[in-house]
Formats: sequence, structure tokens, C-alpha cells
Amino acid sequence: MVKAVRVNSPHSVQVVDVEPRKPGRGEIRLKVEAVGVCGSDVALLAGKHPYATYPVIPGHELSGKVIGVAGNGGLAVGQRVTVRPLLTCGVCRACRDGRLNHCPEVRVLGVHVDGGMAEEVIVPESTVFPVPDGMDAEEAAMVEPTAVAVHVAHRAGIVRGSTVAIFGTGVIGLLALQVAKAAGARAVLCIDRVRERLSLAGELGASRVVDSRNEDIAAAAAELCPDGFDVVLEMVGAETTMAQALDLARRGGAVVMVALPHGSASFDFEMLYRKELTLAATRLYAGDFAEAISLIAAGQVAVQPLITHRFRLSEGAQAMSLPGENPAEAIKVMIRP
Repeated sequence: MVKAVRVNSPHSVQVVDVEPRKPGRGEIRLKVEAVGVCGSDVALLAGKHPYATYPVIPGHELSGKVIGVAGNGGLAVGQRVTVRPLLTCGVCRACRDGRLNHCPEVRVLGVHVDGGMAEEVIVPESTVFPVPDGMDAEEAAMVEPTAVAVHVAHRAGIVRGSTVAIFGTGVIGLLALQVAKAAGARAVLCIDRVRERLSLAGELGASRVVDSRNEDIAAAAAELCPDGFDVVLEMVGAETTMAQALDLARRGGAVVMVALPHGSASFDFEMLYRKELTLAATRLYAGDFAEAISLIAAGQVAVQPLITHRFRLSEGAQAMSLPGENPAEAIKVMIRP
């Protein structure tokens, strides 16, 4: 038997014993070395995740060591890897085009099916990515959220010389800041209400940070980019920040909605039309894992400063509850089975 964290239903989480199975054809058995707690895991526990199934073992940000192989892709026992937690049909047009996040049957480990918040996990060989020898287990677990940020940057069209404004400095916001800088963005403005996260954004390279509780966002933005920003990333999901995002974008600029809105949302179409803005959404990732691994390995994206808390698997309930209870201090919570 192996230990795992299981969310039985909203607000009900426990550490349980589960019986491991042998990997089937094309599968890899991993000893989990690190698994991150994501905001979606917090929503899963709170009963607010729109796609969750119960009961489920959460955990989609994970790294581990190969301990069993039933595939033919060249992975060896003892090899350290990270996992792209998307399960797709493999035959639809989206899958054939490499746009896995568009697969109509896409499922996510730890949301639709059991994930990696356990001592061991079995995953398809096609989802496993070897990591460089110098990359530690926590950095490897952070490849998944970094891939989200890489996908955001591609959807937004961030290139050398771009100016970028980011609403929300949670984990994805802080990673997107670094990915934008790595792409050559010349100015990045970060906006939030949490002082500790803004301070970290400054340390990670933000050109300017704005505490929206007591600073004028428009005035601060105008100081940095008087004509508006090429790209605005909305990572809060509130109508107020969605409206502000449209306001901060330059004429002909782009606004990318990263956060899932809290319920229905409306926006000023007249402003969208008048400024001829490009409005886009982004979901998950597709072929972004290799780039995410390279950025972390090269030191262009620093993930260790984001990790604020570490727990044992036996402390899974506390680990999953902490980000929701103390968002100012808990940026990335990591579980080390």
C-alpha cells in the first residue's frame, strides 16, 4: 500500500492507503518527489472547482523518479522526470495538431482523475519529460505552472521590446513576469493588493509595482507607459480588473484573460472596438513544457523564491488549506512525499 492525499468531497480531505498497480503498456510508474499545491487544488477542496470530480487524489504539479517502465520511449529506472498532467484522446484534430489543451476529451490529473499527491503515481509515458541533472525535485514540479506562463506569453505575443501589465501576482503572475522578461519585454508593471507578493515581483524584475489598495493604477501605468501597454494580462477574474485591463492597453494592443471569471462577467465592448484591441483567453498549455524546462534550467525563471511552505504528505490537509487561509504568506506550497 502507498499513502495518498484524497479529497472525498468539498471540505473533506484525508491521508489514505491505496493499493498500487503495475504500469500497463505505455505507462510509467513514478516515485513522487515533489508536488505543488495549486490554486485549483484550493478550489477543489472548497467545492468551487467547476470541473472537479470526487473523490479524487489531487496534484497536477509533480516531479518524480522512474521506478517502473512498461513503455518503449527510452526512459530508464532511476531517471528523474516531470509530468504534463493532460490526458487526451490522441486522435482528434486538436491532438493531431499538437494542441492538446483543445482536445474535447481532455482530462487533468488531480481534477478529473487521480493525480500525484501520493507516494507513487502511474502516468502515460507520453506525459513524462526528463529533466536536467542539475534541476532539483521542486524545480521540476514547478515546470507545470511555468508552462502555463509560457503559453500565456505565446498567446499574448510578448516579444523583445514589449510592454506588459499584469493584474495579479499569484504564482502564474510571478512566473509570467519572468517569462516576459526572458522574452525581452522592456517594461513590466505588476498590480496586486498583497504587499508581500508585490515585493517579490519587484525582486524578480518588475519595472514597477502598484498596490491597488492605496495607489492610482492609471497614474502609475501612465508614468511607465504613457500610451498604454502592448499586452495586459488579467489574472484575477473580477469585472473590475477586467475593465481596468482594457483601460491600460494601448490602441491596437492585446488583453489576455488568464483567470477564470468568478461567475458571469461583462466588459466594455465599445472600448474594445474604439481601441481595436485583441481580446484572447488562455487555457493550460500545449507544446510548452520543453521551453519551461529550458527557462528554469537556464536560470531565466527562478522558481525557488516562490516556494514559501513545505509539508510532508501526512500534512496534506494543512498543505491544501493554507493557501486559502493565508494567501498573503503562502505563495507556493510544496508537498514532499
